[in-house]
Order: sequence, then structure tokens, then C-alpha cells
Amino acid sequence: MFNWMDRRFPSVWAIKQLDANVLHLCGRGEATGPGSARKRRKELAEDRYQGPIRLEHSGMDLHAGLFEALVLIDDLVWLDECHVRWKDQRWCVAWVPQRCWTYQGPLTLEASMGSGEHFTSTEDVSAIRAKASAPASPVPSSHWWDLAALGDEQRRFDYTSPPDLHRLSANTQKR
Repeated sequence: MFNWMDRRFPSVWAIKQLDANVLHLCGRGEATGPGSARKRRKELAEDRYQGPIRLEHSGMDLHAGLFEALVLIDDLVWLDECHVRWKDQRWCVAWVPQRCWTYQGPLTLEASMGSGEHFTSTEDVSAIRAKASAPASPVPSSHWWDLAALGDEQRRFDYTSPPDLHRLSANTQKR
């Protein structure tokens, strides 16, 4: 009788990363993959859904592989605005901004402005920062031949050493 209700896309919470007690949450979305909604709901409950996810207010379809977990709406219980209960565990929620939804590296926490335990997730760029701030490796020493032993004719074509102005001017006067 209510067959039309199963045709809707299953609503999910898109979780980008799970830490010890922190859940990095992208937001609500819909599993818009092929097949029936009942089949997608079953795959989501069994944590084996591999189709597209359309996140709310973005219009973007992202692949399920970008997320660590896709949780059906009813399986995530909100305790307050900063904490949820999922899989018999209490989690602190860190909101992931849209620019990080497709980021495939680790995320870190940043405290949000205001009171309470509000967190946002950002890209972990510590490895890049460490490489950028590492002291530059010493320039390998080069072996230059002593060009003083070579005649002026050969030295004129050596562009790797600074020119001897007094020698260059002497060469031009000889001609």
C-alpha cells in the first residue's frame, strides 16, 4: 500500500573520519545510487554501499568511498548539539567544511568560535609544513676545473664561472 515511500532516496549521515572519540561529520545526504531504495538501505545498514551520495545544500554527488562511514539517519542519536551516540558509543562531533569533503588525507580538530565544545575539521598539513620548514639539504659540492690553466680562448666560452672583467677587456683590446 505504501510502496511509494520506498522510492525515496535513503537519508544518511556522511562521516568523513572516525578518531578515538571524535566523529568528523560532513552532514546529511542521500544515497542516490541505482537500484531500489530498499536495496540501498540494506547495503547502508550492512556498511557495503558503494554508490553516489548527494549531500544536502551542495548539489554535489560524491562517491561513498570518500567517506569512512555512511550511517542511516535513525542510527545516529543526537545527545546535544556537540555529541551523538552511535554503535553504543558517545562521540564528539566535529563538522567538516565543504572544502574538505573530497580531501583524502587525515583531518585535525580546530576549536570553533563561541562557547562549548564546538569543533570543525581541517586538513592535516603538518607533513607538508614539516617538509617546507626542514632545513634545505646542503648543495652538493661541484668540482670545477681550474680555468686559469686554460688559455684565454677556452675561458671565453666558460659561462659557469664569473667573468674576469680585466681579462675580458684585455681580450677585446688584442683584436
